[in-house]
Amino acid sequence: MAISDKRYIIREVQAWMDVQTKHYPILSVMGPRRAGKTELIRKYFPHLPYYDLEEDDNFEMISKNPNRFVRDHCMEGAIFDEFHYIPDLTRILKTVSDELLNAAHERDEMAVPTRFVLTGSHNYLFDEKIKETMTGRAAIIKLLPLTLQESGCKDPYDAMYKGGYPILYVNGETPKTFFAAYIQNYLDREVRDIHGIKDLLKFQEFMEICASLAGNFFDYETVGSTLGLKRETLDAWLMVLYSSYIIFFVRGYNKSLMKQMSKGHKLYFYDTGLCASLTRKAKSPEYIKVNPDLKGKLFENLVFSEIWKKNAIQGEYLDSAYFWNITGRGGYEIDIVMEGMMRLKAIEIKSGDTFNPKWFDNMQKHPDLKAADKFVIYTGPTMDVEGGRALNFTDLNELFL
Repeated sequence: MAISDKRYIIREVQAWMDVQTKHYPILSVMGPRRAGKTELIRKYFPHLPYYDLEEDDNFEMISKNPNRFVRDHCMEGAIFDEFHYIPDLTRILKTVSDELLNAAHERDEMAVPTRFVLTGSHNYLFDEKIKETMTGRAAIIKLLPLTLQESGCKDPYDAMYKGGYPILYVNGETPKTFFAAYIQNYLDREVRDIHGIKDLLKFQEFMEICASLAGNFFDYETVGSTLGLKRETLDAWLMVLYSSYIIFFVRGYNKSLMKQMSKGHKLYFYDTGLCASLTRKAKSPEYIKVNPDLKGKLFENLVFSEIWKKNAIQGEYLDSAYFWNITGRGGYEIDIVMEGMMRLKAIEIKSGDTFNPKWFDNMQKHPDLKAADKFVIYTGPTMDVEGGRALNFTDLNELFL
């Protein structure tokens, strides 16, 4: 369990930061609210002045003349938390970074170590103007909720119920109180203030429906009819959740990229605790354990989110993960196909704790998977079995070896 003291959890992504901060004058740390971005950067850069732009005083002081403020107070570096509240900062830091890089090149130095740190809970890469100014000057780090290794959580039902927001592991706050406050803060700060959506009650209902669809295709017709919303609005609201690191999408697998992109996308949550809270059914770990539908949905989400977190930790250079859906008569599905450099990995996710050899059956059916490495991820012990390997959910690192 990667915990250094009772107040701070050492994050796996710090090893990737050690590499990136040597080469880029700007470091951007992005991720959902309450994922630990502020704690991480203030521990990592204790010498830099810190400005939280959600605080009115800081916003007023800097927004009046961002260029003068940076030039007068921040040329040795600074941390700007929730920087998207003053988007002009990126243009100014681009200019300053270029000046620093030019000066370094005159000294025959190839890079400038990180001097400015930007954090945000909204993915600015969807803003083309900001994206353009940051390209080539900023290292981008995603900080998502805790991995299982970081939280040290060994019980699958606790992991599904609590999720991975750090505060739940350092001060004893309960998921019930935390997620109620989290959802309200997200609606107020992200949905209303940043995206300008006024009907927060309906947006919360939309989030709850998304939680009920975790691990499935998004049903536009049913959801639109239920909420009285057009497809354009549903697409826009999905993008709000996606851009603020609440949900992600998994594509269907096909050897042809064009066919792969046309197969549709399944929806998952980055954090199973948030997903469980939004279902309004997951009252406790014990309740999840005895509710087969809820247990299966949340366990599948737990595995997929863990894979996505591992990719983020390594700068998204690990194997890509897809689902494989075989349609038509006798159709079946394989939960995950991971496409590596040399060979495929086929993976089934089962929420049981007693291994069943039949779990490998679907992976044996398709000719493209005959030579694939085959795994079952479940809640029982890790072991070699006939046909492949059974992995306990806490041993997912083996998938990336």
